[in-house]
Amino acid sequence: MKLRLLDILACPIDKTWPLKVSIFEEREISEPKIPQADEITKVVCKYYCGKEDLILSNEKTDTADGSIKTLAATAEASKVSYAKDCKECFSKEIISGIIKCSECETYYPVIDEIPMMLKAELRNEDIERDFTLKWAEKIKELLL
Repeated sequence: MKLRLLDILACPIDKTWPLKVSIFEEREISEPKIPQADEITKVVCKYYCGKEDLILSNEKTDTADGSIKTLAATAEASKVSYAKDCKECFSKEIISGIIKCSECETYYPVIDEIPMMLKAELRNEDIERDFTLKWAEKIKELLL
């Protein structure tokens, strides 16, 4: 999973955005392919930078074709550098971690690079139990 996903991921339970991630394991990508910068925020992400934990734009509007258009970047957006921050962000892949919703306090595991963003009734208890046992110490640190 790329940190960039935090730009668009919302909690499936209460639709809270943005979410936070705690990284347990990641791998380096030697030659990352970095998409073009957004014309408003001047970085790859349009709304939120997960690397710097910054809201990049705060005004959105629906257009005639049904898409959403960003109208203005926040002052914080200028603190994020396409050349430095986007390159660092795209040069790492999150293998294991926890995504947390700050509103409902639900935790979602990232297992083998895949965010498991499911409601409780759809979650696989065996997979999550194995994940919890493997990362028990890191999870305890999050709860303190």
